[in-house]
Amino acid sequence: TMLVEPLAVIRVANELGEGIVWDERTQAFVWTDILARRLYRLPWGSDTPVVIDLPDRLGSFALTDDPDVIIAAFAPGFARYRLSDGQCDWLARPALPHGVCFNDGRADRLGNFVAGTMVENVAAAGGKDRGVLYRLEEDASLSELVHGLHISNSLCWSPDGRTMYHGDSPAQAITEYGYDARGARYQRIISLFDDGYPDGATVDAAGRIWVALWAAGCVAVLDPAGARLATVPLGASQPTCTAFGGPDLDILAVTSARTELSDAALADQPDAGALFLFRAGARGLAEARARAPR
Repeated sequence: TMLVEPLAVIRVANELGEGIVWDERTQAFVWTDILARRLYRLPWGSDTPVVIDLPDRLGSFALTDDPDVIIAAFAPGFARYRLSDGQCDWLARPALPHGVCFNDGRADRLGNFVAGTMVENVAAAGGKDRGVLYRLEEDASLSELVHGLHISNSLCWSPDGRTMYHGDSPAQAITEYGYDARGARYQRIISLFDDGYPDGATVDAAGRIWVALWAAGCVAVLDPAGARLATVPLGASQPTCTAFGGPDLDILAVTSARTELSDAALADQPDAGALFLFRAGARGLAEARARAPR
């Protein structure tokens, strides 16, 4: 049995906290508040994050070999972004339908940044299935890995990198794909949820999937075949993303959101939008870094 114990609540009141990763070089959790256009960095042992203002909404990002540089999935596309001075070099901006923007993403174990789009405005986009999961290749071209998505989410890989997990949040499903340098091959739906919408996810060293369930106020822990092993409740109904970090990679961090909650709901959950930290009873894997395309 996994013993998951609450450790701390960092009350940052994010509108839409997302995309959290652990940067082992700087020993800090890093995440985005998409709607506030800010990047947060919380050094280990601190309860006060450093906040960086961004030029656009940042759906997700990947660490690189330079601690000062991220590969960013801003709303319109991919950029190399320097945190110290805000220098932004666009790498790829696909012709997205109106009402579609980038959302969840992370680096794969091959060193590529993969990120998907979501349909924010169904009428403008001409349908709710116009989202695509893209991979930014070494030459800065884009491969289209998965089509027909509404809200691309839950992206993570098995420890050996050969299996990709991906969710389309409104479908309440997580799908397994075979994965390598050639792309992603659909295998099967491994998990269906009736208690929430799968949002951001990560995989631990044993291959278990830890997925934030939006609207359910919890993190679901799945075995590699998709069976539910445990549920971790938290004091916010809209958890958004998970990461393992801390010096021993045994701290579970969960971002959350305040957006779309009524005044009554916000009064009922004062920790909505906080960062939740737990002692996980499990160990994560070092976050993969993305190569900056040439």
